[in-house]
Amino acid sequence: MTTMEEHQRLLHRLAEGPQRLASMVTRTADEALDYRDESDGTSARLLLAHLADLEFNLHWTAYVARILYEANPILASTEKDWRAMEHRYIYQDARVALGTYTMARRHLVTQLRTLSPEAWARQGTHPERGPQSLQATVEGFLRHDDHHMTRIAALLAAFSQRA
Repeated sequence: MTTMEEHQRLLHRLAEGPQRLASMVTRTADEALDYRDESDGTSARLLLAHLADLEFNLHWTAYVARILYEANPILASTEKDWRAMEHRYIYQDARVALGTYTMARRHLVTQLRTLSPEAWARQGTHPERGPQSLQATVEGFLRHDDHHMTRIAALLAAFSQRA
């Protein structure tokens, strides 16, 4: 697969994120979204708010901008637990979070569609993962989505089996 084909594949996967998430939560009752895993207290609502927060408020668009316009920037860590408390994930409306995620993701995909192969190769340094290209950063966004969407699906399945 050529570099351009790989970038198109990544863009397609990024663009699918909102639809994947919507298919899980759009018609889901609040009770199911608030069902918490006994081992870590996570709920689908908390994970959805986290996805929206990172997409809109902090990281993904900012990561891309910093990699594109700064020389080897040091990227921020997500600090998940602090962000969950500070941004009051537990009280966020799941449908609003989905809309926020969707809007911000569309913006990110639009921004990435215009990039040259040289731009995709630019580097930034993540505090836990070290130096990485913009392409590797985007691949990380997708792994992050997959991880949390798999977790949301499992939580919703556990809730439905409980009932």
